[in-house]
Amino acid sequence: MRLIVLGALVAAVLSLAGLLAMTGGLRQMASTELSAEVHLAEFPLPQGFGLEPQEVADFLVKELTVRATDDIALRLALGTDGQKKLIEVVIPRLVNSVVVRDMISQIKPLHNVLSVGAFRISGQVLITNRGEARKDVALMLPGLLLAEGGEVETTSNGMTAVHLDELAADEVRVVKVWLGEAALQAGAGLHRQILLGDGAGNRGRVWLYGPGPWAGADLQAIPLARWAVAGVLAVTALAALLVLVMAAMTRLRLGSRRRGRVSPA
Repeated sequence: MRLIVLGALVAAVLSLAGLLAMTGGLRQMASTELSAEVHLAEFPLPQGFGLEPQEVADFLVKELTVRATDDIALRLALGTDGQKKLIEVVIPRLVNSVVVRDMISQIKPLHNVLSVGAFRISGQVLITNRGEARKDVALMLPGLLLAEGGEVETTSNGMTAVHLDELAADEVRVVKVWLGEAALQAGAGLHRQILLGDGAGNRGRVWLYGPGPWAGADLQAIPLARWAVAGVLAVTALAALLVLVMAAMTRLRLGSRRRGRVSPA
């Protein structure tokens, strides 16, 4: 009898936990005051997408050389020797891959556009603070290249992180992130490298969704499968609870009978 009750109890707990997990209730129950939902997805790019600084430098040198050769005003202003030095010395000296690379990095909008070629994963992060106001909230993400809604910083151990100056009480902050090759190289261990905390040393809980295939991915694509799994869990939980109720009632009846036999004496 005890084994039956124990089995029914285990079945009830597991099935109810499965139902809570499917409805999001289990995550809510297990969340801490500071938590982050990290939704990641692959960021595919067309083949050959990107821009090399050397290509830009070569194009500019060629274009400026043609213009310096054909421009009559430059020829008259500089003379033949001056024009020759401009083409052979000045232009190659001022326009090269190093200069172009520095130019790209210093022009923020241009840098953001051209850095798309290094993106491998994109994502959206929901950082929730259910407690008091916090300062210096940071979410460590391997290979973080760009963040919208927070500042990208590099920690002392070389990890990249999204830094939020302050998070008010009961605030939910949405941050969009783009990760590079380091996130792909992390592989299955990516979830162990994503950490959340604040300036006071408090650790938060991270919930990671994607990327890559997972065992229950078909539940998202087939609505009927979700209802089937939920139905099985609900029936199992109901059956287990009925067994527990019947076991409790049986125990009460046996107890009342024993008391009835003892009372006349």
